Amino acid sequence: MCGISGAFNPRGLPPEHEALVARFGRAMRHRGPDDEGLFSDGVCALGHRRLAIIDLSRDGRQPFVSPDGRHQMVFNGEIFNYIELRQELAGLGWAFRTRTDTEVLLAAFLHWGPDCLRRLNGMFAFAVYDSRDSSLFLARDRMGVKPLYYARQDETLFFASETKALLEIPGLSRSVDQQALFDFLVFNRTDVHDETFLESVRRIPKGCRATADASGLRTDAWWDPRDYLGKGTETDPKRAALAVEELFVSAARLRMRSDVPVGSCLSGGLDSSVLTGVLFERLEAPRGYPCFTAAYPGHPVDETGFVDALNRRFPFASLRTFPTGAKALADLHDFVRANDEPTTGPSFYAQYEVMRLARQHGVTVLLDGQGGDESFAGYQYFHGFNLYGLLRRLKLGRFTRELWHVLTRRQHLSAVQTLAFQALPGPVRKALLHKASPLVDRGFFEAHIEKSRIYREFFAVKGLNESLCAHFRFKLEHLLRMEDRNSMAFSLEARVPYLDYRLVEYCLGLPEELKIDRGETKLLQKRALGRYTIPEILGRKDKLGFATPAEQWMAEPGWRALTARSFEDVRRLFPGVIDPAARPPAGAEAAWKTCQLAAWRGIFAP
Repeated sequence: MCGISGAFNPRGLPPEHEALVARFGRAMRHRGPDDEGLFSDGVCALGHRRLAIIDLSRDGRQPFVSPDGRHQMVFNGEIFNYIELRQELAGLGWAFRTRTDTEVLLAAFLHWGPDCLRRLNGMFAFAVYDSRDSSLFLARDRMGVKPLYYARQDETLFFASETKALLEIPGLSRSVDQQALFDFLVFNRTDVHDETFLESVRRIPKGCRATADASGLRTDAWWDPRDYLGKGTETDPKRAALAVEELFVSAARLRMRSDVPVGSCLSGGLDSSVLTGVLFERLEAPRGYPCFTAAYPGHPVDETGFVDALNRRFPFASLRTFPTGAKALADLHDFVRANDEPTTGPSFYAQYEVMRLARQHGVTVLLDGQGGDESFAGYQYFHGFNLYGLLRRLKLGRFTRELWHVLTRRQHLSAVQTLAFQALPGPVRKALLHKASPLVDRGFFEAHIEKSRIYREFFAVKGLNESLCAHFRFKLEHLLRMEDRNSMAFSLEARVPYLDYRLVEYCLGLPEELKIDRGETKLLQKRALGRYTIPEILGRKDKLGFATPAEQWMAEPGWRALTARSFEDVRRLFPGVIDPAARPPAGAEAAWKTCQLAAWRGIFAP
């Protein structure tokens, strides 16, 4: 895990841009405190901040140069199957002088060109400069685990792992992207396609690659989850479960490759507890392997009872942090600055605290359960998408059975809301969305609702599998962006085994009835991996997510006062966005977002 940056101008870089790339690196020192590197030849400048994970020697220094000196590469992330790729490339005649995955990645690119991307199992963002052709190649991983942003000024293309680095560019506009603001306020989403909160900064979209040369910047997708939707041939539940089990064990095994200490995030939910069980039962995790949990003693969202029960089966070291509203308030400025953009709920502060705790205990690599809900249909509202698809296909018998199970399991609220919303005509949908966004001015709403890719595409899905695919396209990346920032704020590398592309592609290809049946979500995961957790967790009917005592926190006097001030700041700083008749938000989520938005504006777009 690292921070990368650069500047590229095929007609020649201004002399001051090499120093500017060095400033990019200093702005991201937290991403790579172990080393730094810089290359410049008058056309391209590349910068790198290193967090040493694989091969801790100086052999891993970047920018990394090809044997003939023609290509220079900077790389952020990990190629988990680098050992296998190295063996394959060695058989094709390549010689290696280091043990790094960086050298393997560059060799793969030089041998296979951009097609190497499909061979990579990893999380990555990288840039390769070709000094002979005066071209720059940029790429991101399939799921968007690793970030890559860019900005253009005059004829120079700048790029970096974080927005805050690009804000070092003198004179770069700080104008707020109105569509990104709309999606944040109305849909609780950020990181949609290439948008950021700043008009002047874009992202290379996940699963995309780009080439810059004298003719400009060209971007295209090299991976799309829609290509795998319903394309599988397996229909037998037992065989599908066995395949999922082995794919997940393989994913976890690859992500344990590290030359520095490894630990895990652990809640009382299915995803992280299964991961913990796999580490102990299949991958020989040692006694005392560290697991990190956010705890809220005495509050209904506290899950430490489940963690304790799991600990009676597996001998991990249970290490806990205790986030509070007062801590979140005191850390607000640092937290917002770390995340680059406003966050959508207090749970991301709890994640920030878990990352801090892991670093305090000497861990550098942290495995996390992110992605299980998207592959296995974990959210309760997936029932609604499932029901809608059954109704559209006139599968009335199955529809009736599923609806009965949903209602009798008391999961009906979010499911029925989702079903109804999907079935409603467009004008009614819009009216309900605006009513659910009381802070948003009607004129602002009407100007941006049809432009929203979330509205146009996410809510156009016609069934469960399409909704799962839409989650990979529109929901997951903002969670991954916040995980990246929260971990890197403490110089930690977060890894997500559930997002191994082999597992994701396999699950997308499976029939819907293997994922939800008789009112039960995550059915495939439970069949495949349920034996790696405990009955108390496997049988849970509540779905908390990574919850915090949000209502309690935001009702505290300090937060109430800040919410009132932030509301007035947002009204003043974002003219035409807030309804003139709106009052300071009372709900925890809206209050949090208001405080986040005001703090972000003060830090990044004053």
